[in-house]
Amino acid sequence: MREAADINFRSSLARWYFYITPLFIVLDYFCGLNVRIAALDSMPTYKNLYYGFCVLCGVSMFIISRYSAVVALFESIINFMMLVFGIFSQYSQIVTTFMDDVLGADFKAIEDSLRIESIANLAIVGFCLILTFRASIDTIAESFESN
Repeated sequence: MREAADINFRSSLARWYFYITPLFIVLDYFCGLNVRIAALDSMPTYKNLYYGFCVLCGVSMFIISRYSAVVALFESIINFMMLVFGIFSQYSQIVTTFMDDVLGADFKAIEDSLRIESIANLAIVGFCLILTFRASIDTIAESFESN
């Protein structure tokens, strides 16, 4: 009984992460605080498309809640990979700059590339990915057991 409640809690928490996407959009565009998709800050068209994708994920979770953990897992993997590649590309540029000219390095650019929004986004997405990974495995296992 406790195990079933635990699974429901995880998948409902993952669903609420997508249900509050409009709040993330408002925070991003009106308050300048982007903690949902920090990797796409420099590409507004892709960021808007990704916000649309997140809203679509939330709507699909609302309509077909049975697959909410799988949808959340899919979105979290995409978001996590974008974030990791975004941070890694900035990190590799910093290392290249240091290797080329240590004394002439732009330390302000280094500080700007490691912003609190990126770190918060990494923590939120990482937590959601871990949560939804476990919930999606349980959801898929339950669907195989019922067949």
